[in-house]
Amino acid sequence: MSMNLRSLIALVNDSPRSAAVLTLAQRLASAHGAQLQALHAVAPSASGAYLSPEASSLALELRVEADGQRRERAAALVAQVAAASGSALSCTHLMSESTLEVLQMTRNSDLLVLGQTDPQTPDGTAQGLIGRLLISGGCPLLFVPYVNDTPLERCGSRVLVAWRDTRESARALRDALPFLQRAERVELVRFADHDEAGPEPLLRAQAYLRQHGIEAELKVLHHRESSLGERLVTHWTPDAPVAEALLSHAADTDADLIVMGGFGHTRLWELVLGGVTRTMLSSMTIPVLMSH
Repeated sequence: MSMNLRSLIALVNDSPRSAAVLTLAQRLASAHGAQLQALHAVAPSASGAYLSPEASSLALELRVEADGQRRERAAALVAQVAAASGSALSCTHLMSESTLEVLQMTRNSDLLVLGQTDPQTPDGTAQGLIGRLLISGGCPLLFVPYVNDTPLERCGSRVLVAWRDTRESARALRDALPFLQRAERVELVRFADHDEAGPEPLLRAQAYLRQHGIEAELKVLHHRESSLGERLVTHWTPDAPVAEALLSHAADTDADLIVMGGFGHTRLWELVLGGVTRTMLSSMTIPVLMSH
């Protein structure tokens, strides 16, 4: 029996790229017969310290006006996508530094569709929101890259599932079942050392998918040694080549969706993401479904 998504959230920000997020979410909602909620969740406009009450009052008025214009632009974008799809679409506005409301909404949803963060173009997204959604959210996240050469209409036709024998990978695999059951091609991929021996972990995952009526191809990729130049780059991590190899393999096989576990943990209010997760979030070229 085919599994369906029933409740989707499209996370909208101040970037025009939110139109792609909404369009993909609307297409998925239509395909699965799901209810879609647009959520405009951004940090309020910045305010500062002022020398006089008059200046502070004027700054507050300007801030309220600016945030009102941001809400109007988001509402217009949602209305435009709804009109193009021929369906009604409501939008909830949250302008708060707190991410609690967004996290609570994910706990009663099947999927959150959102855009990849572009560090060169601020979009109003609250600092740390993406990491907290990944680690503490209640549903999987489907990221839409801000640079994408693959038509989003194809998203989910040819799926690459990155597998590690971990809880996060198992969670991502189960969360992706509604996509995998509709895919034309599913490939399970994992990385191994050249001298690794023993039973192939992919066989267990393949058998699990077969129980759900999904036939998956298997592919084992091997770790490569990093160069000295890579290790000297300040933002480089030991796992970065794994993410890069996944993206390269996705391009070679014409995949249009990557499924993977999102690795990380919270320490007080500090979020630490694993190297593969962090590199994928910054370098993705096709949509990526992540679960923690």
